[in-house]
Formats: sequence, C-alpha cells, structure tokens
Amino acid sequence: MNATLDHMSSALNSCDENSPFMLENEGAYQAWRARKLRYRQELTATKVYPLIPESGLPDAMLDQIRKQVAAFNFVVFESTVQLGKSEFLALNRQFGLQDLDINLGADEDKVTSLQVVSESDKRSQYIPYTSRGMNWHTDGYYNPDGRRINAFALYCVHQSERGGDNFLFDHEMMYLLIRDEAPNLLEALMCDDMMCVPANVEGNRVIRAAETGPVFSLQPGTCALNMRYTSRPHNIVWKSDRQSASALNRVREILMDGKTMIEIKLREHQGIVCNNILHGRQAFHNGAGMPPRLVYRARYYDAINFDKALA
Repeated sequence: MNATLDHMSSALNSCDENSPFMLENEGAYQAWRARKLRYRQELTATKVYPLIPESGLPDAMLDQIRKQVAAFNFVVFESTVQLGKSEFLALNRQFGLQDLDINLGADEDKVTSLQVVSESDKRSQYIPYTSRGMNWHTDGYYNPDGRRINAFALYCVHQSERGGDNFLFDHEMMYLLIRDEAPNLLEALMCDDMMCVPANVEGNRVIRAAETGPVFSLQPGTCALNMRYTSRPHNIVWKSDRQSASALNRVREILMDGKTMIEIKLREHQGIVCNNILHGRQAFHNGAGMPPRLVYRARYYDAINFDKALA
C-alpha cells in the first residue's frame, strides 16, 4: 500500500478486514458497490414514509427503509401529527440514533431550533440562523475525532413561503465515484492532515480549538464511512501538495456537476433522518402573516443502526 496511507486515521487499523471502504479490499468493495447501485435503481430517493414516534418502524416497510438507507443514506418521513422535540427524538431512536451531540446554538435538550434570529443574538453570525443559503458541507466537520458526527435528523415545524429547499449528496456515492476513477485521490482524502479548521476565538476566549483531520475516515467498531467537508472559502485550510489539491478539486467538480444531487423542500410535518451526508440549503423568504421557518435539528455520534433501534 502507498506510504501515504501511513498518515490515515488510526480507525482504519481497527476495521474489519472485509470492509468495502478499505482500499485493499477490492472484492468487498465491488460487492458493496453493485448492491448500492442496484438499490438506487430500484428505489426513489424522495419517497416519503409515514412514521410516528410512539412505536417502532412498521414491519411492513422496515425492509424497504433499510434498503433506502443503504441506497441513499437518508430517509424522508412525514409525521401524522405535529412533533414536539421529545417526539422528534423518539422518532430518531427508531433508527438507532441515541448519542446526541451538542453545539453552541442548541437548546438544553441538545436539539437545535434552526430559525432566523435577531442581529442582537450572537447566533446571527452563523448562517444556519439566517435566511441565507448554505453551501455544501457535512455537519460538525469542525468536531474533534472523538466527537465525529455520523448522523443527523431534521424536522420541519414551519416551512418558508419561498426557498429553503435542501440539496443532498450521499457521501458514499462521492467515495464510490472517486474510487472508480482514481483510488490514489482517496488516499489523499483519508490523510489525517488533509483538512484543518482554525480555532474559533471570540475576544480572548477559545470557543473551539483548531481541528485537523481527514475528509474520509472509518469509524471504530462499525467501520461506517464518515466524511468531513465544507465548501466555505474562509476559515478552512487544506493540505496543498499536488495530490491533495487534485483530490479536493475532484470533490468540488463532482458537487458542481450536480448529476447525483437530490433536491427536496421539506413541508410541515416532514423530516429527514440520515447518516452525515453532504447537504446544503437554498436561501429562503418568510411570508408575511405566516409563522417563520422553523426546523429542528439533532446531531448524533451514532450512525443509523436498525439493530440498536429503540421505540
């Protein structure tokens, strides 16, 4: 294996020898690839599943939901009633999501209420709390290695009058496209020093320390594929050698191409449960006389795991 791999995340060494995301496991990769692409042909990405938080996932649709996650790494759902935050969390537990992350803007229950805030609110400096569009990113790309975000969920309480559509890109498809074209670029994207997020400092206080790590990594235990990425041009430092620059440019080209992008506007009572896929949001406008756009967000250290699902 290329010497560059010496710099990869140590999680690679703890993964099952049959993981399709280990570059040397070509047989496992080809089997996984064939299954994933077959499911994507059989299923519709934006199919909406009616779900309720009080019980487990219905047996009649469990197999299809499993395939939906395998194919696209997300599921769109619609609740039969308006969900509060506790019901929202209960619904996420049906997907095995239990270990919540907390961020600076989260409420006490660790759920974040994404809505436009006033300019006097400190959160207004962060795009999610404005009506501006958000470019491609994965959630928590600035988190340290021990707090990697592997899944998140959204729930639309009130939709905007115009805009606010979400655009989604399965991070496993990004891996697949690059591996098929140029596995050497994946080696660069898996290096521990590929991406550095400078410290977040307010005044003289460090809110968040600088964090350096890979774009793609495998999580210890599950060997699930995790991706850390942001399209933001500022407050991000990329490794600048030729191979790393080529790898980063290829990621950007694939995202700009848009062929594998999925776009959806969540309506009221609808939500998304997903592994930490690439995503963004259009700018939006709140209509006069309408409740302002409000979306609940929960971030998890777990990945979706139906075997650990709790009602």
